[in-house]
Amino acid sequence: MDLEEYENRLDDFITELRDLELTNSTISVYKTSLYKYLDYLKEKNIKTITKENYIDYREHLRNDLKFEVSNVNKYVVIINKYFIWAGYKDKLNIKILRKQEKHYLENVPSVSDYKRILRAAKKHDIVAYYFILIASYTGMRVSAICEIKIEDIVESRRNESYIKIFSKNKYNEVPFPAWLRRDILKYAKENKIKEGYLFPSPVNKGKPMTRKTMWKKVHTVTGYARVDLDKGHPHALRHLLGKEISGYISDNQTIADIFGHESLKTTARYQQKSKREIAKIVSDFRFK
Repeated sequence: MDLEEYENRLDDFITELRDLELTNSTISVYKTSLYKYLDYLKEKNIKTITKENYIDYREHLRNDLKFEVSNVNKYVVIINKYFIWAGYKDKLNIKILRKQEKHYLENVPSVSDYKRILRAAKKHDIVAYYFILIASYTGMRVSAICEIKIEDIVESRRNESYIKIFSKNKYNEVPFPAWLRRDILKYAKENKIKEGYLFPSPVNKGKPMTRKTMWKKVHTVTGYARVDLDKGHPHALRHLLGKEISGYISDNQTIADIFGHESLKTTARYQQKSKREIAKIVSDFRFK
């Protein structure tokens, strides 16, 4: 495949991704990966793409740019898909990097960390406070929480305390505690949010707050709480709920239903220990 063909067919590929109804954020990741590779090809003055110089790009991401293996593989998977679509599967597909599978769960706040973050949010950023409450007591993903409307909260009263959400291109029903619904409706009333998005964008009228904004808010209040910033991201709250609830419920299928997991292997991650917990178990062990 030559450079000109690679560049000229990109728009058609992106259009097909939209036809497949991928989310805007997913399409954005594809575009970033594909155009970053295009920039590399032009910078290196590569006119013809071969498997050899494609492998060189993979090594460039890992060794020169110091990308994590998971990020390198993300780029490779996306570019491979483009080559398959373009009819170059046999000639240009390369392997992803092998990575030792982790059997421990990292960068998840402890319950003590969580309570400190929650107190800091209540003091400094009330939007972050209610976002954290929803994330930590429902396990909903950031994008799904951003899409919640007041009407969805009200409807959960008549839906056996379940809220209907659209996430990952599918509709799910997520258990939504009655006490949390009451608190959220009280917050909405106090802030004159009568309809529409629970967390509206401050700059784009009629739009929800973005995932990026929510990540920044949680990160900021984590700093106020003086908790390790690596633990200050919204998805960590989902992991915290999963870890704590797996100690309360032994039925993996029930946990999978709560979190919307299609594979029990994903659910099993919540039963893994952190590196520190594993080290403590070994340190405390004594033969009797």
